[in-house]
Amino acid sequence: MAADIEIRQVTTRGERAAFVKLPWRVYAGDHNWVPPLISDQMVTLDPKKSEFFKHADVALFSAYQGGKVAGTIATFIDHQMIQRNGQPEGGFGFFEVIDDYQVFSVLMDAACDWQRHKGIKAMSGPTSFTENDNPGVLVEGADCPPAMLEAHTPPYYKDFLEKYGMQKYHDLFAWRAHRDLVGEGLKNLPPDILRVAEMAKKAARVNIRKLRMEYWDQEIATAVNLFNATLSQLPTYQPMDLEHFRKLADKLKMLVDPDMALFAEVGGKPVGFIVAIPDINRLLMHLNGHLFPFNWLRVRRWIKQIDVVSFKLMGLLEEYRHRGIDAMLYLETVKAFYNKGYTWIDGSVTSEYNPAVNLLPTRVGAERYKHYRIYQIKL
Repeated sequence: MAADIEIRQVTTRGERAAFVKLPWRVYAGDHNWVPPLISDQMVTLDPKKSEFFKHADVALFSAYQGGKVAGTIATFIDHQMIQRNGQPEGGFGFFEVIDDYQVFSVLMDAACDWQRHKGIKAMSGPTSFTENDNPGVLVEGADCPPAMLEAHTPPYYKDFLEKYGMQKYHDLFAWRAHRDLVGEGLKNLPPDILRVAEMAKKAARVNIRKLRMEYWDQEIATAVNLFNATLSQLPTYQPMDLEHFRKLADKLKMLVDPDMALFAEVGGKPVGFIVAIPDINRLLMHLNGHLFPFNWLRVRRWIKQIDVVSFKLMGLLEEYRHRGIDAMLYLETVKAFYNKGYTWIDGSVTSEYNPAVNLLPTRVGAERYKHYRIYQIKL
């Protein structure tokens, strides 16, 4: 270990606060970085409050240089994931480091050693515990702010990981479509998508309905069941339990617009869903990590100024695919997006292992504006 770099395992609240606040140093002067809420990060990394710690071993390490935190990493073993996949693999995340490869190398050594001592054979990341939240490092697209739940990283992160010997695990993408791509009355969308949706409407006896805010808990339970059922075939799939899904949903409840949160039903049975949410990152940009004491008073005003919508969830039960139901859900949401005056719509993140989901934005002419990569190293 370099004489001027010290690795400490985070054990106290004060050390955890220093861990959480490092990004303000790493991204100083980067106008495309969106500061997370410090209070949320503190809860996520608190063993007494975070749901993840109930089924995982987690260690947080900080690298100190010159008496200041210069790098952070969480290294973890998700026992539910190992039980499901049968592979002794761990992960890393909450990874931030100054532009100094020596600091990075010492920090990553600590994470790998911790995994090896627990019998783990490979480690992948970065993820924020799961791939549902800020996964990967940027390969392309650092020239604009990320949408909600997307990562934003300096270009040297990719270089450092590859220099250390990490290999590509898999890639993720974010898509963007401006309102002029849609056009009034959806006139600019490809005719074949409109035709498929119309045929599905006549043939499949599908009912598309809005999320019912008055039955929030019941609707969230339906959504998480569909989420898990529709994504289970993906090799990197990580299921969500109802409690975790509900906590995430509750945080976004004030932003949810029922016109863009839809369920598809066949014979009264929910078979698919789609959710597009006004992009909360357009709000977080103004907060600099703090909601209280004064920013809370401005939140409702800033919410009204959000001009971006983010597609976050879309799923259809396997036995109802290839019937045009996905096109129906998509078109109803896009219609609401256009009529409500939003500037552009984000779709993220999609996996390279899910070509069917990536086909839709490609067919309508959407731009792939961000490219992320998750890495793995054999231990």
